[in-house]
Order: sequence, then structure tokens, then C-alpha cells
Amino acid sequence: MPVHVPVLLQEVLEYLDPKPGDIVVDATFGFGGHAREILKRIGPGGKLVGIETDREVIDKAKADFSAQQIVHGNFRDLKTLLENNGVRKIDGILFDLGVSSYHFDSSGRGFSFAKDEPLDMRLDSGLPQTAAGLVNSANVKELADLFYHLADEYASRRIAAAIVAARQKEKITRTGQLAEIVSRAKGRRFGKIHPATKVFQALRIAVNDELGALREALPQAIELLKKDGRIVVISFHSGEDRLVKNVFKSAAQSGEIDILTKKPSVAEPLERCENPRARSAKLRAAKRR
Repeated sequence: MPVHVPVLLQEVLEYLDPKPGDIVVDATFGFGGHAREILKRIGPGGKLVGIETDREVIDKAKADFSAQQIVHGNFRDLKTLLENNGVRKIDGILFDLGVSSYHFDSSGRGFSFAKDEPLDMRLDSGLPQTAAGLVNSANVKELADLFYHLADEYASRRIAAAIVAARQKEKITRTGQLAEIVSRAKGRRFGKIHPATKVFQALRIAVNDELGALREALPQAIELLKKDGRIVVISFHSGEDRLVKNVFKSAAQSGEIDILTKKPSVAEPLERCENPRARSAKLRAAKRR
């Protein structure tokens, strides 16, 4: 099974505070990096439910978690998925957003421009729209809005126009094609990050409707928590963090939760050096009243 180093593990355990006998949901199970440590704390009397949208990941992970429940589905259907597995109230829930290093390095679905792969980007192969379908069908305004609003790409209109012009000559189906188009549009000034980084991020978020799913899931998660139950969310870009912050703020104002992190918790310097994924991670937590 691919090795996945869990981000902000100690902070997750501190804020989630799992105890023997607790019912805990890992809404983004992946390869169970956080789940392993949570299981140690809830013990044999506790219950862990892992939700995972990628069937390939489930197939790779289930051998190590055969005694636990790993449910295939999208966390936007959180309440239904849990009810179907006999769970109506929970003591804690974790969201570790984004995608794992496996998806970038080994999935072959075009999440990264480091390899020339099919431009897919679906976490669930049952989704109707691929990244290739999106870049070959959306108009300039739609693409520009997508790049700007989902990834803060300030050259969004120039990149969108370049994509539309390029696809008139040849359909865009590979990550290498798209990365080259974006690099030319931005003048090849790489700096610290590749010029296509934000475009790829925005496409992945759009294809999987990641922000829409999160917007639907967070109120369900808060409702499912028992009194003093805890919710922990790790985000990796400003759009996610802003959404979590606003949902928590609204729930606190309505008396549903107490926010435990006035400012998001971030990784210590050592973790940021050892695990590059931790560099952009922000953790927010809250407790049910």
C-alpha cells in the first residue's frame, strides 16, 4: 500500500481528542494515516467510519483496515452514508481536504504536470466530467472565472484565451499539452512554482466540485456531533480555509459550536521540511455545544 504521511497528526489528535469507546468519522479516509492513530485511542470499544470517494484507494487500503468500515462515497452525502451504516450521532469527525501524494505521483489521472498523463483529474471515476472535457468545452469567461475564483490565478483571462485558441487547432487531452499552453501564456516565468500549478488546482477542484461538497458537508457534520463532540478540518488553499472559517463563524453565532482555533493551526518548521504537503496546511477545529 502506498505510504501516506498524515499532515498535522499531533494537532489532529489534540483537537479531535478521541477517547476509548468514541464513534469517530474520517471523512477523507485515504490510506488511513490519521485513522491508525485514532483507532489506537478509541480502542476496541470504539467505532471508526472512514469515507473515501476513490475506489482505487479503497482497494489498496482495505487490506490493512479489514476490521473497520471504509465506505465508498462523497462526504457531501455524509448523513446518509452514516445512517446507512447504523450511525446517527458521532463524537468526532476529521476532514483532511485535497488529494494525497498518491494521486499526484501514481494514479495516472493527470493531477500533476510532472508526468505526461491523460487529463482526467476525477477522484471518482463515476463523475461525468473530466478535466479534458472541461478545458475543451468551456468558453473563455467560464475558464477565466474558474482559474481566478478557485485558485487566485491573476493571469486567468490570458490563460483561458490561450487554451481556447489552442484547442481550435488540436483537442487538449494530455497534461503536457495543457502545461505547455499555460507556460507560454504566462511567459515561462517559473519563479518558485510552475506556472501551471494554479490552473491544475482549479481544474481539479472544479471537476470534483470540492468546494460544493465541503459547503454541503460541514453543516451536516456539525449537526451529527454529540454534545462536546469535535470537528477538525485541514485545508490546503485559501478557498477551502475561507469556506471553513465562514461556516464555523456562522455556526458559532447561532450557538451550535465553540471555535477552538481562533487562528488556524499550522505545521511546525520540522514537519514543513520533512513533508512538503504540510507547508500549506491549515487546521481549524470546533466543539459542539
